[in-house]
Amino acid sequence: MSITKKMGMYIGLFLIVLSFLTYVSRDSNNYILISNNREDINIFNNNKERISMYKISNGEVERQKLSSYLNGFIAINVEDTRYLVRVKEKESPNKIFYLEKNENPLDFFFKYFPKEDLTRNSIFLNSLTITFFLYNLKLLYVFKKEILKKKELIFAIVLLAIKVLLTNSKIFSNIYLTRVNLLITVTLGLYLLLFVKNKITQLREDLFAQIFFKILFGMYILGEVIMNSCILNPKILNYLASNYPIFLKISTFMYIWIDSIIIILVGLFLESIKRKKKRIIKEIEKKNLAMLGSFILLSLCVEIFVSDNEYFYYLNMFEFVFVFWYIFLTDINTMGRAKVLTIKVFQMFLHVYLFFVITENVWIALGIVFSFSILNLYTYFITGTLRVNKPYIENLLNRMYLTKNYKEFKEQLSNELKKNLELIDVETKILISRDDYKKFLVDREYDEDEILLEKSDILNQKYDYALRLKYSKNPFVGLILIENRETKLVYEEKRYLEDISEQLSLVANRYRFERLQEELN
Repeated sequence: MSITKKMGMYIGLFLIVLSFLTYVSRDSNNYILISNNREDINIFNNNKERISMYKISNGEVERQKLSSYLNGFIAINVEDTRYLVRVKEKESPNKIFYLEKNENPLDFFFKYFPKEDLTRNSIFLNSLTITFFLYNLKLLYVFKKEILKKKELIFAIVLLAIKVLLTNSKIFSNIYLTRVNLLITVTLGLYLLLFVKNKITQLREDLFAQIFFKILFGMYILGEVIMNSCILNPKILNYLASNYPIFLKISTFMYIWIDSIIIILVGLFLESIKRKKKRIIKEIEKKNLAMLGSFILLSLCVEIFVSDNEYFYYLNMFEFVFVFWYIFLTDINTMGRAKVLTIKVFQMFLHVYLFFVITENVWIALGIVFSFSILNLYTYFITGTLRVNKPYIENLLNRMYLTKNYKEFKEQLSNELKKNLELIDVETKILISRDDYKKFLVDREYDEDEILLEKSDILNQKYDYALRLKYSKNPFVGLILIENRETKLVYEEKRYLEDISEQLSLVANRYRFERLQEELN
């Protein structure tokens, strides 16, 4: 089943559950919503605002429990009577509001007036959001050729762009757009999760892994369906809290701690462990495991900020962008040094935001010191996953340079690649004429950076990959046709083939020249 059909199925499930819960909770009106525009103006709460609510009945005052809800609070299962709302701020008299609750839900809103000039903060956050959005557009331009080949990711890119914009409360600052932001987040997360699930092949035959992920996925779907229903309709939240509090607590736990990003990272982590370690990538896999492990820890740390809405929204946005580009970059064949630097630029954006937070909160500052150390290790881990150890390349090339003729070159190259990458078959073709490639590949224009071609470009469907050998202005000196085993080559193996192609082209061009001379003679 395609990703689109699966998405339609899960969205249909959500709408059915939402409709059912909306119906059964239609008379659940015994709640009070309290909200203001503080988070839209000042995410750091410089006034040190504290809100509390008290029930006034028969001359007695009883404190009521308030739970966080979107940009404010909600009091669940309250009686129809008078209530007192107290807003306490530093160095200011308490503000007192009296509310009268009747049979209808009560939605109380009051305005926030900051005691400091927050223009500088607003300019910074607006500039950061716009610059980060433009940076992602730049990434799309840099990878436009690769993206057009992977059209299934275009939908995710559109959602990601909208999420970046909606995260900024200075630009989009009402409760309805907050709900839209959360719905886009869950849609994007589910789409990426289904995309990665299709890419993970090593775990399909592992029964324990399959059961584990089905349980994890079921918990994820349950948490998202129930809690997003509560977000869209507070009556549902009040109904479940009043009648099924344990079920609501379990759903809340699943919603917070078992999200799509966690499942994606755990899946990639286990896939990396399960993958058969070929000689050439054993050391690379260790670094890849360390990187994915650190991603998982960072993602869990982000959930700690879930109660501080604006911190959470920004960190969650950065988290989604980082994971999306990690999935994308490790799924494409070509990765130049300039493209790798885009990940480092992303780290810069994250650090800029986090250091901005440092200036406002000491505890956040301590967390940033830790995250700074972790994120700077990413550079080591990521570059490690993008680079094959030189001895493997040098040993292969030395043997190729020492070959005496074309036949020996073909046999040696086939043996070396089969040994290093555990391939079924390797066939090397030296192309005499510029148009000889049409005998083996689809006749189309091939870009300069298209070195490793996939099955869709190969005429003989026996082969899974074709490594292009080019020399000087000749785009096709030769081709290396590769038949792989059941699973696809992993990114590191593709990188290895790309690294050796330039040097192999020198040897191939030598034998091409010799064959030209033979034909002339």
